[in-house]
Amino acid sequence: MTISQALKEIYASAPTTARYVETLSFGHSLFPSTYYIVADNKPWDFLLETGQAVKFTAMPFKVVLPTLDGNGNQDLNLTLANIGRDLVDPLEAAIANPAEPIRCTYRVYLDQPNTQPQNDPPLTLIITAVTVTKEAVSATATRNDVLNRAFPFNFYDYKTFPGLRR
Repeated sequence: MTISQALKEIYASAPTTARYVETLSFGHSLFPSTYYIVADNKPWDFLLETGQAVKFTAMPFKVVLPTLDGNGNQDLNLTLANIGRDLVDPLEAAIANPAEPIRCTYRVYLDQPNTQPQNDPPLTLIITAVTVTKEAVSATATRNDVLNRAFPFNFYDYKTFPGLRR
């Protein structure tokens, strides 16, 4: 994930005149639409990396980004506080259908409306574990598991590959 020069300067110097804003988006076929949330006290209008304008709803959350270590741990831990039933109900429905994962995208913006993400490409992960309590929703997001994927991934049969028939 590459970050912009402006974001690098904010990370390095923490100026009082500018700050960064973290956002998350959640997508699943059982959701009425993709959920866009921002960790701020007010909603924001930002542009996605595709140029599409989106309104991000204000909701407190905490993100612990994946570490860069030799253990290969690429998990992102997140906690959403004060979440309403309008998001909990679709999340619980999506959790009940483990065949299709929930997609989570982490984007960072400057505190200026209608700007594009400062991390390019945004970090897109798959939700693997969700815990719902009365106070918060906690989740773990990870990259696709390519190490435990069957090889070869394609199923070779004589209908698809007629040359295999003897």
